[in-house]
Amino acid sequence: MHPGNGSCMGISADAVLQGLTVPAPGDRGDGRSTLVAIPIRRTSPISMPETSPAIAVSTPSRPTPPPGDRDRRRALFALLVCVVALPASWLLFSQLERLWPELVRLEGLAFLAAATLLGGAMAIGPLAAAIGLLVAVWFGVRSVYSPRSRATPLLDRVIVGAGLLVWFAPALAAIAQAVLALTTGRIHFVRPPRDYFLATDPIAFWQGVGFWLIIAALAGFLAWRYWQPKLFPAETATREA
Repeated sequence: MHPGNGSCMGISADAVLQGLTVPAPGDRGDGRSTLVAIPIRRTSPISMPETSPAIAVSTPSRPTPPPGDRDRRRALFALLVCVVALPASWLLFSQLERLWPELVRLEGLAFLAAATLLGGAMAIGPLAAAIGLLVAVWFGVRSVYSPRSRATPLLDRVIVGAGLLVWFAPALAAIAQAVLALTTGRIHFVRPPRDYFLATDPIAFWQGVGFWLIIAALAGFLAWRYWQPKLFPAETATREA
């Protein structure tokens, strides 16, 4: 449509892109209206900030120590318990003759509490020392045959030697009792307290010697079953294959 008086004005797509046009004030009313273009400044489109996905912040995890290092720390802690409990127990038992008269002078609840504390310390101290030593040897031997961060060959030999001594100690003690009986001709049992002499009661004597030899064989077999795959791994693997 062409523009005229009181007529609608058609605007093309190019006019929209270039700017809007309105009639000049002085030219209204005649049949020749002049369109004056009012430029419109183009603005750049507003870009919305892109939402970035949440970044998971993870703290660096500490490397897991090898099994041998963990067992070595456990063995060290158990050995520390044994080292503390053993002299404390020895000191307590050595001072018992001096401590007991002091406790007897107490009365009532004070005496009950002091006597209970003394008895508990006398029971727990040696037990903690013995258990600490066994646990220290157990984890120490495990640490020798487990992966570790560094090698300690000298300490490994000491641990293996202590482990062999502890594991075969019951068998060695039973063999010592049998050898002592054979050399002295007398065998002694604590419970019930009895002595059997080779000269006067040979049957009971040889039964006692046989008892200690059976105990030694059983204890030695169990210890050997534990140490055989550790000391001779190639032979054990070949036998199992």
